[in-house]
Amino acid sequence: MKIKIIVDNYVAQSSVFAEHGFSALICDGDMNILFDTASGSLALLHNLECFKVAMEDISDVVLSHGHNDHSGGVVTLMNRENNCRFWAGEGFDVARTGRRGVDIGLKLTAEQKAKFNIVDGMVKLTDNVYAVSAKGCELTDLSHIDDFYLLPGDGSKPRDNFDDEVYIICLHDGKMSILTGCAHRGVANIVRHAQSLFSHPVDTIIGGFHTLHDSKEKLARLASELQSASPRQIICGHCTGVEAYAELKAMMPETEMMHTQVGMNIFL
Repeated sequence: MKIKIIVDNYVAQSSVFAEHGFSALICDGDMNILFDTASGSLALLHNLECFKVAMEDISDVVLSHGHNDHSGGVVTLMNRENNCRFWAGEGFDVARTGRRGVDIGLKLTAEQKAKFNIVDGMVKLTDNVYAVSAKGCELTDLSHIDDFYLLPGDGSKPRDNFDDEVYIICLHDGKMSILTGCAHRGVANIVRHAQSLFSHPVDTIIGGFHTLHDSKEKLARLASELQSASPRQIICGHCTGVEAYAELKAMMPETEMMHTQVGMNIFL
C-alpha cells in the first residue's frame, strides 16, 4: 500500500505546485482513494497530471472536513466525467468561519450535495482502507476547535465541534496506519478512537495536526500521548507548522518523524 502526497504547503520539486491545502492519494491494489482536494483545482489537477494520475483511476474521494483548504477542488472533480464515489461527514456542507471572520466553508449546489455519501461510523472503502467518522472522538484540551464557528444562517454563531471530521485507517501487515486532514478533534484523540476500533498496533500517523499555534507545554502533552501509542513513524505537515513539527521531533527522539511535502511517497 502506498500514500502519495498530492498537495501540501511545502514542495522540493520544481515541476509541481504547493499551496495552503492538503490532498493525498491512497493506493491499495487497483483502488485509488483521494483524501481531501486541496484549496482549489489548480495545484490539485496540475500535480495529479504530473504524477500521471487520471480521474478515471480514482475510485473514491473522501473529505476530511468542510474547510475550503481541504475541499476546494471537489467541485472541479465532480464536473469531470468519472464514476468515483464522494464521501464526507454529516454537516460537511454547513457555512463556517474562523478567527478572521470570513466564510471558509464549502459552497455546493443541491445537486452537488446529493452526490455525497455520508460517512456514518465507519465505511469500508477497500479490503484494507476505512473512512471513519471522528464524531466519536472525545473533545479534550488537545483538540483544535477554538475560534472556529458554524454559520447556520439564523444570526447565531455556535462553536464548530467538527462533527463532520473524517479520518482514514489503513490496515497492512497486521498493523494500522492513520491519516488525518487537520485533526481538529485532536490527533491523539483520533489515534485513541482508531485503537478502540481495531486491536492492531499503530504503525504510521500521517497528516495535518493543527498544532501551528500550540504552546511548548501543549506540544509536550501531545508528544506524550502520541508516544503512548508507540507508532513506528509520524509524518506530519500542512497545518502542523514547521516550528511545531521541529518541537515534536525533538520531544520524540525514539520515533522516526518526517515532514510532508508534495510528491512524497509513503509505503506501508
